[in-house]
Amino acid sequence: MKNKLRIFFRSYLLQGFWNYAQMQNIGLLFILMPNLEDIYKDNKDGLANAVARNLEAFNSNPILSSYAIGAMLRQEEKLVSFPPAILANEEREFRIIRATTANTAAAIGDRLFWGVLKPLSLLLCLLVLFVCEVQICSYNFTDNNLTAICAAGLALSLLAYNIPAVFVRLKGLKDGYNGNENNFYGLIRVNWNKMIYALKISGQICVIIVIFLGLYSRAAALNTGAEYIIGVSLLVAFMFMSVLMRKFHIPNVVLYLLASAIFAAASFLD
Repeated sequence: MKNKLRIFFRSYLLQGFWNYAQMQNIGLLFILMPNLEDIYKDNKDGLANAVARNLEAFNSNPILSSYAIGAMLRQEEKLVSFPPAILANEEREFRIIRATTANTAAAIGDRLFWGVLKPLSLLLCLLVLFVCEVQICSYNFTDNNLTAICAAGLALSLLAYNIPAVFVRLKGLKDGYNGNENNFYGLIRVNWNKMIYALKISGQICVIIVIFLGLYSRAAALNTGAEYIIGVSLLVAFMFMSVLMRKFHIPNVVLYLLASAIFAAASFLD
């Protein structure tokens, strides 16, 4: 694949030319154009046909669309060698590959990046602020320490989202280009469902921690007793454990035994 870095940087503009008629088609052509010009440099009619093909409707997740882009580039390199007599049949296969990879990438990417990773990155920022006891509503902008903490939380949030996004864009271009129908152009080389599930669990853990820290800081501000804080924390913890056990099909009796053991240990310590 030529001009890989140029394609990578241009991929950020996939939605820059979005339109209601053909959606991301102009952005897609903008991404592919440097390579199309190289592929069809001695074939002006072939380049015109390739431009027309890639101006057809296209819509996918902006990040995982790199798998579809890589696959389309490989197919364009094959199409240039076919004579006009059989080109129509090969173009039909091209459109099938284009549509299926784009739709699959959209389904996976929307769940992974917009449904899970984006809210999780926000949670990580909130977690930093809660741990460092930064009160946003009464924030003092002249305090350099608080400014550094807020900057660190924002940086963590941005990195948590963008590092995986950059990695997937690059990996998608490579795997999509080198893939084939057996591995669905690289898309099934990764267990996306397992990854999404693990990130969801991580997000739920972060939510529990944020809720706990929020209740703790509120109780501390109201001079509430430690017993109240411990009781609420245990309630939240056991609710979370109950959800986990249902997901993993663990009998509730295990939760009851665990609760009894914890309360017995707490009584012994008293």
